[in-house]
Amino acid sequence: MSAEVQDLLYGPETEKEECGTTYMVPREQQERLRLREIVLAYVADQHLVAPLLMHELEAHADCIVAEQGVDSVYREFLFILINNAVWVPVVRHIPCERRTLMLPPCLRATGHCKATFDELGLLCDRCGGCLICDLSEQAEDMGYTVLVAEGTTIVGALVEQGKVDAVIGVGCMAALERTFPRMVASAVPGVAVPLLQDGCADTSVDRDWVSEALHLLPTDEDDDGFGLLDLAGVQSVVHGWFALAALRDVLRVGDSDVEQIGFEWLARSGKRWRPFLTTAVSLSLMKQNASAIPDHVRLAAIAMECIHKASLVYDDIQDEDDMRYGAPTLHQVHGVPVAMTVSLYLLGLGYRLLAECGATDAQKADMLFQATDGHCRLCLGQGDELIWTRSPSVLTSEEVLQIFREKTAPSFEVVLELGGICAGADASTRDVIRRYSEELGVAYQIRDDLDDFTAVGDVDDILAQRPSVVLALAHEMASPELRGRIASVWKGKVDKERANEIRTIIAHLGVVEQVEALLCDYQDRALRALAPLGEPVLKMTLFRIARLVFARDS
Repeated sequence: MSAEVQDLLYGPETEKEECGTTYMVPREQQERLRLREIVLAYVADQHLVAPLLMHELEAHADCIVAEQGVDSVYREFLFILINNAVWVPVVRHIPCERRTLMLPPCLRATGHCKATFDELGLLCDRCGGCLICDLSEQAEDMGYTVLVAEGTTIVGALVEQGKVDAVIGVGCMAALERTFPRMVASAVPGVAVPLLQDGCADTSVDRDWVSEALHLLPTDEDDDGFGLLDLAGVQSVVHGWFALAALRDVLRVGDSDVEQIGFEWLARSGKRWRPFLTTAVSLSLMKQNASAIPDHVRLAAIAMECIHKASLVYDDIQDEDDMRYGAPTLHQVHGVPVAMTVSLYLLGLGYRLLAECGATDAQKADMLFQATDGHCRLCLGQGDELIWTRSPSVLTSEEVLQIFREKTAPSFEVVLELGGICAGADASTRDVIRRYSEELGVAYQIRDDLDDFTAVGDVDDILAQRPSVVLALAHEMASPELRGRIASVWKGKVDKERANEIRTIIAHLGVVEQVEALLCDYQDRALRALAPLGEPVLKMTLFRIARLVFARDS
């Protein structure tokens, strides 16, 4: 991961808080309130919605400094205020029982504090001698979980593990600047309250500001009562659709062998990303949770899995793969002719489900067009790759990435856009979804190449002689002598001895690190593509989807 991308998404890596910095927080409460009102007016005027990436916070802070005459020494303080302003409407709708209050131990009165520490942080004994006691009791009475901990490590771990739905964070400016971009990358809502002075002991904070943040609750002026979409709940419901009994109710499977084989193949284990993505986008735009999924969304999502599973049968035949989901591929069990017939049956079944899903006629026509258009583009991309294999030549990294755009990105675009169509998304929203999908699809295939090279995936791209961004970058980074050896991977049969030699060369060149940086770059491009999105719930969902798709246990 490049330092630039890492800093953009997560903030600089550090284990210790850097107190004593030059970050400025206005001393007078009146000035803090004045700056906050300026920021609130700006955010409303610009129609900003969360999440905002660090480069966006910087740009908006610079605009406020230039347009409002705010002293530039408060630039970083404006980051906090802008970030708070876009998250407050979301935090209001998250129950207090699902929020965490993070306090720094430096708020304690060190002279007489008797609190002890465990692996999570300070254990306040509630002596009443400092703000930690007061704020902790206030938060816990409302249902909050309270953590009093050093550094950003614990916050980062909780965020990445999905154990935090919202955070009210108190800390020095340096700690907040490191922590909250990391939270934004995971679309975890947060409101920050900076300490009033630097230092590692006996610090202070605006108690009223913290109390106000703790008491963020829905108001009569709120447009709706929806906060975050429960993605784990959506995943659970979607997986349930593919249980054998549930599928029989939907698909009206007959007694023929082809129907039975197709039915069992559809029910076989898989990640179910396609139906999940369609459903998540629809529910986000409709502001509904997994307990209220409309039938037309459910059937459209199942249709996407039918079409996807149909394509996998052909992929396995074309690539001569023997295993899928840890079991023999369909053509290995039933032979190529039967497998191809089952694939065509599932393809037709998917299109039939779209045609009868219960959406409006206009929506169904739109979905069928998008699905068939994506189908055509995927076939062209796959065809280009297959024709290349007849007379393989060295590919540049850009040529490999173009193949990814043609054969992988459309599958993301179709399932996400169908979710938008089901929910009646407008043209501008769908345009953002398309741009996000392209970058996410390329990133997904880069990740797949990395997994295959590092033996995490099902296929070894070196032995399989497939277009690989790992091999392409290795060829570009190698000396002229080594380039010939790497080029031989694509020009002739490769045995395990030669494959191991190539792996050694790639490791020596540091290619994997470069591919990981490229992966981060395309993930970043996907998130940046969401900047114009004016639908806050959808924007948060797509941020979180990007993180889910690339989680190592996905």
